[in-house]
Amino acid sequence: MFVAGLAMSRLHLLEGISGTGKTSLPLAFAEAVGAGVEVIPVQADWRDRQQLLGSYNAFEGRFHESLFLQALYRARTPRWKDHPLFIVLDELNLSRPEQYFADFISALEQPMKEPLIELVSHAVQPAPKQFREGRFLPLPRNVWFVGTANHDETTLEIADKTYDRAHVLELPRRREPFDVEESECEKYPLGFGQLQHAFGWARKRNAKAAEQALSWLDEHLKDPLYALFRLGWGNRLDRQMRVFVPVVVAGGGTKGEAVDHIVATRLLRRIRDRHDVRQEAYRQLREAIETHWADLDEGSGPTRSLAVIESEIKRLSFDRAEEEDGEDV
Repeated sequence: MFVAGLAMSRLHLLEGISGTGKTSLPLAFAEAVGAGVEVIPVQADWRDRQQLLGSYNAFEGRFHESLFLQALYRARTPRWKDHPLFIVLDELNLSRPEQYFADFISALEQPMKEPLIELVSHAVQPAPKQFREGRFLPLPRNVWFVGTANHDETTLEIADKTYDRAHVLELPRRREPFDVEESECEKYPLGFGQLQHAFGWARKRNAKAAEQALSWLDEHLKDPLYALFRLGWGNRLDRQMRVFVPVVVAGGGTKGEAVDHIVATRLLRRIRDRHDVRQEAYRQLREAIETHWADLDEGSGPTRSLAVIESEIKRLSFDRAEEEDGEDV
């Protein structure tokens, strides 16, 4: 799922309680493929992009760059321009990413290959070699942003705007261990071009699986989600799934597993903690998924999606019990 997410989006959200490996996962992947990596601890007082990028001191006539900006610049240098580079925003929601990371959330949506990030309002002379017009830095295509997020009393809610543009991966408290067979292949760094080529190959080879997944969503989930929860989706999710599903299948998964992951993390996330919906709506949604799931995938079940629905039914049962106890008192 992590690798398929790289094909789907350059913005990632890794969620889970402390100690589940949210920071370790991108570090381990970077080591495995010979990629660059930089970990940026987010601070609770970050309010705008200056805390993320650094600032220009007009009196000194120089830009005081941050580690984040240095990593972006490094990604375009000859040493790193053909290698993936991961910038990990550790504890991303200690502050609001929609404020300090807003420029990048918008830039990642732009159709141009390397959108420009404005660093200063006026050109700096002499400007660093990678700058454009003395004040812009192109956003490198080989950079992925990975935000780790806890959800407790010390953190803030992440807005839908961020979730909708990201690949979300929820790391469980416990995962079953597994053995890894030793490979006889020599270890080589995986270049950015090679990674993109692999994604393109998977998309071409497994395009049918993606279309089947999208058709299933449209035929069996679109109407129930809107009728019961006033919830829908747009072209962005369609584009993402046309990349995500083929890479999951190429990696040994099934289209059912891919759809279950997207439905649980992207769609059903938006029906959590709703107080304007009755339990019956969740039961009807569960029935719709269970009834038609075999049309999509007979080999795997919608375990993650059903787990989200069951947790909401239990929550509403608990809330109702508390209300009845209060009325009795």
